[in-house]
Amino acid sequence: MKPVMLNLLGLCLFATAPSTSHAAYTPSRREVLSHSAAAASSLATTAVSSPIVKPAFADEVVSTTSNESKVAVPTVKMGSLDVSRTIQGYWQLAGGHGKYKPEDAIANMRAHYNAGITTLDTADIYGPSEKIMGQFIAEEMAKGTKPPPIPNTKFCCFRFLDEIDKNEVKSRILSQIDRLKVPSLPLVQYFWYNYDVKKYVDVALMLTELKEQGLIQEIGATNFDLRRLKEMKDAGVPIVAHQVQMSALDRRPVQSGMADWCLENDVKLIAFGTVGSGILSEKYLSAPAPTQQQQNTSSMRMYSGTASRFGDWSLVQKLLRTMSDVAENVRSTGRCANANISNVAQRYVLDATPAVGSVLIGVRNQNHIEENVRTHEFTLTSSEVGAINDVVAKRKGPKGDVWDIERGYV
Repeated sequence: MKPVMLNLLGLCLFATAPSTSHAAYTPSRREVLSHSAAAASSLATTAVSSPIVKPAFADEVVSTTSNESKVAVPTVKMGSLDVSRTIQGYWQLAGGHGKYKPEDAIANMRAHYNAGITTLDTADIYGPSEKIMGQFIAEEMAKGTKPPPIPNTKFCCFRFLDEIDKNEVKSRILSQIDRLKVPSLPLVQYFWYNYDVKKYVDVALMLTELKEQGLIQEIGATNFDLRRLKEMKDAGVPIVAHQVQMSALDRRPVQSGMADWCLENDVKLIAFGTVGSGILSEKYLSAPAPTQQQQNTSSMRMYSGTASRFGDWSLVQKLLRTMSDVAENVRSTGRCANANISNVAQRYVLDATPAVGSVLIGVRNQNHIEENVRTHEFTLTSSEVGAINDVVAKRKGPKGDVWDIERGYV
């Protein structure tokens, strides 16, 4: 059996596909822990410092009010859904991020919801994530919580692709409805592993039929390239969202032309990895690159690889210094008293690319709730975006379109 590489929505691992079942494959925790390290790229470990230079945007006159500060976390339309512009992500429940108790995960969901992050993200391959999220949804619905939390999920196809039929698609969707405790799935983000199996449009149309039957409210995609997005859209698949890895370190959705196409076709991008598992934060400013010991989660190993493709560590440091200067300018102009590098990194994704509807944060605890909400207290000026763009333009990669590297095309 030929090994296949899985890096689905950030889940980096190598696994050998079993030959007896067509059902969605859930990677074991052992597979996650033992194989994901092999996919990580090493980084140079020397931090490079340089004299502090006053940034060009420091004297710019800016408004002290934000068009997003009227509400803690604003929402954006994705089809019929009002999706929060920050989304709770629960890939971490699949393994590779340490032990947890389901009741603690539910408490995290509730705390983030109460802070205004009302949309959640899971997938059929994220271990018990859908089931745990379903318990949270059921508890909130029983209380009559308004607005109701929105549990987005994914429909992932990466083996026995040529044998998937309508019965399998419907059976799997009904199982997801049962696990999430909802009458219909709010947003199903569709993934297809191998483009050489040309059935991806057919299966997308099967999902469209289930939308027409009321089992799915909206259809999205995840980790497709632009060519295949166009094929599905042209075939009549009503895609309203596309979840992709996107940050200052990973500009593949922009450089491929995907972001422009999505804007023209009212497809909202949902960006994950916006702070690179904390690499884009004060923790790594004027500090060495993450050591092997620090790369102790699946997320950190993956985003360390992204940073190494972006350029050498001196370029990452230049990006961090620029973002730090921007954060200081945001603070000094009264737009956000506690703005930091991570806030600027998230705002860069939201402000530099109009097609982006929401950023997705990985949730393991409640430590960063206030920080993530704070991202919506301000916006970046064009000069601040330009300063970051100037550094990003010097990148070496990642090359290609969305998920080209992970599929082995680059």
